[in-house]
Amino acid sequence: MVNFAENELSLFGIGDMKDYQMKNYRKLLLEAIQAGDVAGILRGKKRYCIEPPTSVPDVFPTDICQVLTEYFYKQNDIDKIQDLLEGSLIELSQRSAVDLYISVLFFDAILFMQEKNIASFTIHTSTVAQAIAKGIKDYQEELNDSITFPNGLVKIKLMNQLERFNQKYQKNERFSIIEK
Repeated sequence: MVNFAENELSLFGIGDMKDYQMKNYRKLLLEAIQAGDVAGILRGKKRYCIEPPTSVPDVFPTDICQVLTEYFYKQNDIDKIQDLLEGSLIELSQRSAVDLYISVLFFDAILFMQEKNIASFTIHTSTVAQAIAKGIKDYQEELNDSITFPNGLVKIKLMNQLERFNQKYQKNERFSIIEK
């Protein structure tokens, strides 16, 4: 039998076992709740970040579906978890063009997960959609130009993407995120 610790071997091939630490998402979520920083989880703030797959060409700051699953859907026994997620989406949609886009990407993933019955709870989509619509109106100029994410990723003319999302929502969900 091989003694991994004695021989300084790693099952993961990344050196010391200290290098690989399994995150305790529940603990991190509770810390974020206490600090009033649940939106930081959605933004991919360093301590909360779940690295997206490197095979994805569009390197977003965090892995959206994994964040929803690990931090929220698997923690559905935490009091008012639905309200915390909704509140964070609303908060982000009013903060900046970058945060608004993050909110929209999470919102879209949530709708997909709810539709496929993957989500362990549902959010009030109309409330979040109204906040997103207000944010799109407030940040329309930036969304028609370019925005830069904290990790350096630059996205150009996001308004086109938001219009595609809106067409899908109008067709499938019967609501709009773009005010006319």
